[in-house]
Amino acid sequence: MRFALRATDPIPIECERLDIGALAGLSPLEAAKRTIHHGNRTVELGQFFDVEANGTDELHFSGDLSNVHGLGQGMTGGTVCIDGAIGRRCGAMMAGGTVRIDGGAGGWLGCEMKGGTIRLTGTAGPHAGGAFPGSRRGMTGGSIRIGGHAGPECAATMRRGTVVVDGDVGEFAAAAMIAGTLVVRGKLGGKAGAGMKRGTIVALGGCLEVSPGHRFSCTAELAYLNLLFARIGLSGPPPAVRVHRGDLLTGGRGELLVAV
Repeated sequence: MRFALRATDPIPIECERLDIGALAGLSPLEAAKRTIHHGNRTVELGQFFDVEANGTDELHFSGDLSNVHGLGQGMTGGTVCIDGAIGRRCGAMMAGGTVRIDGGAGGWLGCEMKGGTIRLTGTAGPHAGGAFPGSRRGMTGGSIRIGGHAGPECAATMRRGTVVVDGDVGEFAAAAMIAGTLVVRGKLGGKAGAGMKRGTIVALGGCLEVSPGHRFSCTAELAYLNLLFARIGLSGPPPAVRVHRGDLLTGGRGELLVAV
């Protein structure tokens, strides 16, 4: 089914309560009658989107969606394809399914997600794979692949799962990480892994600084990076890395691996 946004609107369009799984089994007319929030008003989806069948179970959204927020939030299955930029909280708290975004995304992409897959070709805002304000636990499962850069606090308080960023990442990446893996192919920002308890940060493009709580351990060629590269689809042999253990203030069982 296809959903084409008719025009941009300065008032946020909130889709966090839109049941993505149910939409795939509806007719275009039934889907258009599902409700979303426009500012503080509840309106029908068809008031802003043209809805038509496309012969598949995939849901395709198009138009300038940069002010459309919460799309795919809490989804448990199915496939959502987004043509262009999308707003905040896309795929947040999702437990299953796939979100493919041909463009950029606002803040909190995949925030607190439990499972599923997000693939983004553009740049992500802050807190991708992280936690909502006041929450102690971020992403607990699934995978996120960001084709461009990512903002600050990417994968912060992450518990499980994998985040791969092909570009640079802002400050405090994987801060307070509990477990999981963050791979950065570009430059890793400052204060990465501050307060991390466990987990792995792989900085293939180097890092601006090593967090003061991390201590250099050794330079090594780690065999398990071959398995990681195969799992996330990176070609070529992994480089040797400088291994830093930390954060020592929180037990020192995490690792920051910086390519030599």
